[in-house]
Amino acid sequence: MRKIISSIDIGSGFIKLLVGEFIGNRLNILGASKVDSHGLVNNEITDREALIKSIKHVVDNVSNALGADIKKTILGINTINSKLVKTTYTINIEREDNTITGEDISTLISKCAEGKIEEGYVLLGAVPVEFLLDNNEVVKDPKGIKSSTLSVKAIVVTSPKDYVKNILEVVEESGLKVVDVIPNCIGDYYSFRTNTSDSRIGAVINLGYETTSISIFNKRILTNTKVIKIGSKNIEKDISFIHKIDEKNSRAIYKDIVLASPSLANPNEYRIVTNEDGKNVKIDQYELSEIAASRIEEILNLAKKQINILTKKEISYIIVTGGLTEIRDFRLTLESVFGKNVYLGTLNIIGARDNSYSSAIGILKYFDEKITLRGKTFSIFTSSELNNMNNGEMQASSNANNNSLLSKVFGYFFDS
Repeated sequence: MRKIISSIDIGSGFIKLLVGEFIGNRLNILGASKVDSHGLVNNEITDREALIKSIKHVVDNVSNALGADIKKTILGINTINSKLVKTTYTINIEREDNTITGEDISTLISKCAEGKIEEGYVLLGAVPVEFLLDNNEVVKDPKGIKSSTLSVKAIVVTSPKDYVKNILEVVEESGLKVVDVIPNCIGDYYSFRTNTSDSRIGAVINLGYETTSISIFNKRILTNTKVIKIGSKNIEKDISFIHKIDEKNSRAIYKDIVLASPSLANPNEYRIVTNEDGKNVKIDQYELSEIAASRIEEILNLAKKQINILTKKEISYIIVTGGLTEIRDFRLTLESVFGKNVYLGTLNIIGARDNSYSSAIGILKYFDEKITLRGKTFSIFTSSELNNMNNGEMQASSNANNNSLLSKVFGYFFDS
């Protein structure tokens, strides 16, 4: 069975949808699209129909490109006001030969979250830290090993129930079945993880449109995270306020000629726009880039401060990614704040090289690892849909209550 998976990242600025296929450990992007997001402000749904229309737009883009309807997806979700709790749990392996199966692992991870979810919160995921066998022997993947007991140490990630429920409902009303929900910050880490980062403590920063997330990882395990409400939209607002132009013009100029640092800006590069007083004003690249650099420095310094709040341990790496890092000369301002010992996480995967895809790409990788650990297989397409896709021409590169929708999502892993 071909492993073809899709992920969707719904932000206030853009909605990103990816479809990828895993061949061995290699991810090949089969389809990708990014569209403007409407109806979502500060991660709150302000216009349900507009948001549904935006989601349908991005789904149609990728479906048309592939020649097959995308009906299932993994949903990436921001960890706003999320809570992380450490937990341990043990089950007995009662079958005669004591051989551990993927089903045992699924059961164990499901049960380790019991009693760890506060009122008003819902489970986003239980992330295994390590598995223990008899005599406290530690293993990474216990499948196929004989042991009378199986224990797990895990991090339980929960998020406000209403927030998750509302996003889930909108996605499903758009025609997509959500088969799993994964925190976006985990996706960011998995986009850039290395053997070195998997053995150390570090921070991952995602600079988005309205928000910036700062997450701490200890040996690839999420241990703390914070989302602050500031992003590239603030640069657009600064330009709009200073030059008295509407936000539409401000956004167009930001995309067109703004640099992240004035160092290489050209004062002879300019745009003429009409301001709120009806007058034509000339705005040059240098002054625009000064505005951008000032705001970017503020965001990065806030992120640096949050790292020190989130962990008192010495960190070995800082990875910075997200849509804001796509602005030209971003590295210059980044290094002016963090020095040269910072890694600008840039995607280098054919079909999705835009850093705004970092969460969505990493979610595909994390989900693949997750189902492999549980001994499961999954594809968003049936065999007949694959046969019919693009007329056979596409080939890969080598409770009626608030809980009912959430139960359907997590049932794939914990009930089947």
